[in-house]
Amino acid sequence: MPYIFLRIAWMKHYQGVTEDDIPSGAGSYVEVNKDGREVYNFFPIQGKYYGYARIQDGRSLHIERIGAKPAVPFIDNVTVVVFAKNPETGGQYIVGWYKNAKLNRQVQKLAHSTFPKGKNYQIIADIANSHLIPADDRIYTVEGPGQTNAWYAEEYEDAAYFQRLEDYMADPEGYIIRKARKIAIGRAWQPNVELRKKIEEKAMEFVESYYKVRDYEVDVVHKENYGWDLEATLNSKTLLLEVKGLSGPFNGIELTPNEYTNSKTNRKHYRICVVSYALDDNKRKLEIFYWSQNEWINNAGNVLKVDEITSARFTKK
Repeated sequence: MPYIFLRIAWMKHYQGVTEDDIPSGAGSYVEVNKDGREVYNFFPIQGKYYGYARIQDGRSLHIERIGAKPAVPFIDNVTVVVFAKNPETGGQYIVGWYKNAKLNRQVQKLAHSTFPKGKNYQIIADIANSHLIPADDRIYTVEGPGQTNAWYAEEYEDAAYFQRLEDYMADPEGYIIRKARKIAIGRAWQPNVELRKKIEEKAMEFVESYYKVRDYEVDVVHKENYGWDLEATLNSKTLLLEVKGLSGPFNGIELTPNEYTNSKTNRKHYRICVVSYALDDNKRKLEIFYWSQNEWINNAGNVLKVDEITSARFTKK
C-alpha cells in the first residue's frame, strides 16, 4: 500500500469552522479568511470522509510517483497521512490519516445535493479506515517535506521509517517516543553530591514502591537518558515517571532540557513525581502531577506554574 503525506491547516476537529476551531498555518488564504477547503476533512458524509490538501500553484498530484499510470485520474488503496503545523509550539505533526483511500490526481467537488456548501477533495476513504488524532495527542513529527505540501515519502525514506510509522498508527494513543540523549556535564554548583544521590535514590525507591503496590510493573530506565526515570505499566498502558526528590518541603523543582522536552512530547503518558522530605520516613510525601486541560495538576487540585528559562554553559576550549 503506497504512502503519501499531505500538509493541511491545523484544526481540532475538521468539521467546519467554529468559534473555538479556526484553521491556521496553511498559507495566506487560510490566515486572512480563517477558512479553507480542508476544514471539513473529517466531516462524515454517507459513511466516508472527503479529504483535501492545497497543492502549491494549483498543481495536480503526481500520483504516478506512488504507482499510478501516467494517464489515469486516480489510484486506489493508498495510505494518505495528513500533517499540519502546530500554531502554539511550531513543528509539523501528523494529525490523522486515511487508509485504503482513493486518491485523485485533480481536485474534485461534491455536488451541492450531497454537501450543501460543496466540498473540494482529492481523497475518499471509509470512516472505518480513517483516524483523526485529538489535538493534545499529536506528537509524531514530520520532518521530511520541507516547504512542499505533497511529500512522496517512499522516494526518500527507508523501510524502518515506515515500520515506526505503522507502529504509531497501530496505537497512536499508547505510542511513546523514546530518544536517548547524551549525558550532560555534571552540575558544578551541587554543594553535596553524595547527599543529592541519597535523596534521588530514596525518592526513586519510594515512587517505584508506590506503583508496584498498585499492581504496576516498574522498569528503571533513568540510565537510558530518555528524559524520565521509571516506566510503570498496567494493562498494556505505560506511564513515564520523572522523579524529583527533595530534602525538605516542595516549593519548586527544575526539569532538565531533555526532561522538559519529553514532558511536552510525551505529555499524555508523562508524570512528574515529586517526593518531599525524601530522607525522612515520617514526613516523606509524594505528589504526582499529570497533564490535563493545558496544565500540570495533581489529584488534590494543585497546579504547577511553569517558568521557561534560558541558560548557557561555558567551558574552556
